[in-house]
Amino acid sequence: MKKNVLTVILAIIIIVLVVVGVYFLLGRGEKSIDINVASQTLSNSTPFNELSTVDITTDTLGSLYGINTENVENVLGKMPMMNVQASMYVLIQAKEGTAETVKTELDQYATRYEEQWSNYLPEQYELVKNRKSGIVGNTIYMIIAENAETLEQEITK
Repeated sequence: MKKNVLTVILAIIIIVLVVVGVYFLLGRGEKSIDINVASQTLSNSTPFNELSTVDITTDTLGSLYGINTENVENVLGKMPMMNVQASMYVLIQAKEGTAETVKTELDQYATRYEEQWSNYLPEQYELVKNRKSGIVGNTIYMIIAENAETLEQEITK
């Protein structure tokens, strides 16, 4: 009888450990970006701390970027005040289940932005072509800058 009780207790402990392990591996282990911290990091970094920029807002996402704002929880970013610089960054916190859709819409904007710069200033066009973008959790980002790769590593680490 004692052997059966010990076996049941051991089985329960193993099940609990497996459930807790799966919970932490699948749910809690997902990486995410705090867009407030990431935006602060980017805005304090070159070139954004040296450029005249304007904030990217939810209205900007809808009207200029062509992103369905119903899929957006929050957005932070900077874009150039004048069209002589292409450098910008945008961090979009998408609503649950919409990150891929928002990323596709952002990619479509990036293609239009690249076309816009293709016949204008070659140096700025290269920046746009070498942009960094991606998804981490529900956050979609795009960085256009000389040091875009370094800045991407900084916010996604």
